[in-house]
Amino acid sequence: MHVAEHQSFLSFPLSDSIHKMANLCFSPSPAELRYLGLSQYETYLLSRLVQTLRLGAYMSMKLSNTDVPLDSSHPGAADCEAYIKSAFSSDMLSDRLFPLRHTGSSMRFILAQRPVPDDASKLTTVKIFQLCVWRTFAFGNKEHLEEVTFKGDKKPDLQKLASTIQMWGNGELKLPVPAYGQLQITKAKIPTMLSSLWELSEEISSKLKSKSSTPTFTALHERLLNKKIPAIPPHGLIAWLLTSDFFEYGLCQPPTIQNLADHMMKSGTSGPKGAIKIVAEETNQPAPATLEELAHVLTRVFAIIESPTENTPTIQQVVADCKDIQGRELTVVDLEHALCKIARQNTRAKAGKGKSRESRAKGRQPKAGARKENMVDDSDAGTDAGGIQIKLTRSKKQEVMAIVGKQQGDRS
Repeated sequence: MHVAEHQSFLSFPLSDSIHKMANLCFSPSPAELRYLGLSQYETYLLSRLVQTLRLGAYMSMKLSNTDVPLDSSHPGAADCEAYIKSAFSSDMLSDRLFPLRHTGSSMRFILAQRPVPDDASKLTTVKIFQLCVWRTFAFGNKEHLEEVTFKGDKKPDLQKLASTIQMWGNGELKLPVPAYGQLQITKAKIPTMLSSLWELSEEISSKLKSKSSTPTFTALHERLLNKKIPAIPPHGLIAWLLTSDFFEYGLCQPPTIQNLADHMMKSGTSGPKGAIKIVAEETNQPAPATLEELAHVLTRVFAIIESPTENTPTIQQVVADCKDIQGRELTVVDLEHALCKIARQNTRAKAGKGKSRESRAKGRQPKAGARKENMVDDSDAGTDAGGIQIKLTRSKKQEVMAIVGKQQGDRS
């Protein structure tokens, strides 16, 4: 990755309620997105996805100490540094903030302990069950991951395993899993969950031995849901993520755009669905309202990421970077993961903006008789991914508005 090239940025008109423009470090240049034939909404969504993937590639470089300092003159550099610092501050935040699926702390641990085999049939029932236990109960906490790592290939004592997991957390009744936000698992149901996950692992292993064709994502996802496991409801986060792990290990095919659109429409407001709402707010364009509309938008955008051309060199480069880092092509599981990180960037931006305003307010408390004109006006500030305020120049606004106008003129 050429870092200097990866620090260009894109600005688009936003709704009046959240400012007119924003600069995002690592976004592709407007010129590269000009002739893709996408709507304004689709163009901005593509830009945010590419920005997120490029940020992820840079953070992967930082993991291996092969990164170079960001260009401090870029208006979004401080924001990226703040986001990266948070992502490196704990295992849990690493899992929540790293944009590439394989690079968060827990996935690095899992892939190191259980490398993906060249043939999925080499995965025994115990190894499949191990994936289930790590993902469901221990994700986001390295000590927990280590504590429930199985030795050998003998069936673990499920009662002892349940007792170990039930000891985690501060309360007697609930086990919080911070990597999944507010999710809490009822401890009394953990033995039942483990038994069901073991049965699922046996079924998957049996299918592998039958040498039948690789099941679809939908088939394995439905098999998981049919177990009616507590804390793994239909269209819930763990069901999607665990089935995505099964894909990583060759146990099923990758999800389709239709799978993702269906998951997003039926899930909560956060995560990938939150990203769709964010893009609507930032472009002042309506978000896809139906399953068909959402699938259409995601299909058009992901098609460009899947098959970038020489006319989109930035996208071409980051796709190659991601393949080098993860050892496979980008798929819909990566699209879902990146959409989640768009939402996380905005959530942290709002939090950082609030803290900045509070800090400024405390630092400028007027003394008795102080003149009102000494107060700071930030009404024309944009917000970058890390929450730092950015002042935009008149020339940059004119440049971006001209490009957007050209796009609209071409479509008409």
